[in-house]
Amino acid sequence: MREDWSYTEQCLQPLASSMGHLLAMIRPHISTPMINGRDWECLLDRALEMPAAMGAFPFGFEIPLQDSRPKADFGVSLVGDSLTSKIYRDRGRAKNAGSSDKNLTWLLNEMDRQDSPLCRIVGKKMLLEYDVDTVSNNALPDPGIFLYPVYDALAGGSEKTGELRAVHDALVHVGGWNQDSAEFRQLERLYGIMTPNIMIRAMGTFPSRRRGIRIAVTGFRKPEEVLDFLVLSGWTGSGLAVSDVVEFLDQHQAYAYLGLHFDVAADGIGPVLGLSVFAREKEWLKDIKPWTPAINAIRERELALPDKLTELHDWSTGATTLFTRLGAIM
Repeated sequence: MREDWSYTEQCLQPLASSMGHLLAMIRPHISTPMINGRDWECLLDRALEMPAAMGAFPFGFEIPLQDSRPKADFGVSLVGDSLTSKIYRDRGRAKNAGSSDKNLTWLLNEMDRQDSPLCRIVGKKMLLEYDVDTVSNNALPDPGIFLYPVYDALAGGSEKTGELRAVHDALVHVGGWNQDSAEFRQLERLYGIMTPNIMIRAMGTFPSRRRGIRIAVTGFRKPEEVLDFLVLSGWTGSGLAVSDVVEFLDQHQAYAYLGLHFDVAADGIGPVLGLSVFAREKEWLKDIKPWTPAINAIRERELALPDKLTELHDWSTGATTLFTRLGAIM
């Protein structure tokens, strides 16, 4: 896989001057009902700051299916020990480097050090999530940064609070904040109620937003597991309302397992809750079919616009071959 990515990076880098230009070139593969007009133009503008080689790694669009506007935020992978990571390191070392580039360079260096605890826990991959705003005239916000513990590195019941602190401290550093023991205690408490079948799948932060750590906890296979966890966590929202939705998805066999997303701060867990659906045990799926039960359940529950759900289903094409000057790439 590493050889494939390296080859694709080498093909893409001379093909376009930025990720924005690359997206413009593959526009026929990107749904216009989903992303179009001013929103598409703003997304391209955001992607101008990313190297084209980044397209060798997983990237995608975060599309609000309940919103009629053709808009999306943008997410890209940044992988250590790659051509793309070298480009970011060079940016971070430049005299005029901004805080975001410097922090990403520090994080890449930490994740590439073989003796680094962070490398052992999260490997060499991070996700950068870019907000796309067509209304505000403010400066572009720094991307959100997410780290992914490898395998069961932060599974429940293992009491790996040292590993949890290493990830927390790295996110605090790239967020540009000071250490806060109260914030870590809240994370530690959430981790402490996890059973061995539950694990932390992701941890991240948004440097340009209000301080906090976003955490994804996955492995829930039954509605009662979700409700029990919400009760133990002390989340202040309506657990019964969440349980009702999960039971509906369960009746429609819409998931293999579920994930819960919390915003954690020094004063506790935030009121907003995210719910992720995983259609199969394997995370990356090349076919829309496993997702059909979830799409149908969301449609029946009226949680999204029908036209957007239809477009989502029809848009998925699986793997596609692109022909470039340097050869064919997937």
